[in-house]
Amino acid sequence: MDRSEPANEQLRWTVTATARPAEVPGTATVSIFARNQMTPELAFDMLVDWHAGAEAADVEGRALVILSLLIRELAAECERVAGERFDAG
Repeated sequence: MDRSEPANEQLRWTVTATARPAEVPGTATVSIFARNQMTPELAFDMLVDWHAGAEAADVEGRALVILSLLIRELAAECERVAGERFDAG
């Protein structure tokens, strides 16, 4: 999608992330909550590194970047598999 085009409102996401120390030292659990008009609730926890001296916002930001990369790869794979199924009839 061209970045100059306005986003479809049904696809626009609201996302929050909250980090809290996990039971294992040096890690954090980041709870992510997302929603849009088509998906009223998408929520899960990610376990990520929490290095000494890092602020919660740094940990949350890192988790969101990791998530965005994973979602891109998942979307590409879904598109590939869907294409194969459509081609197969």
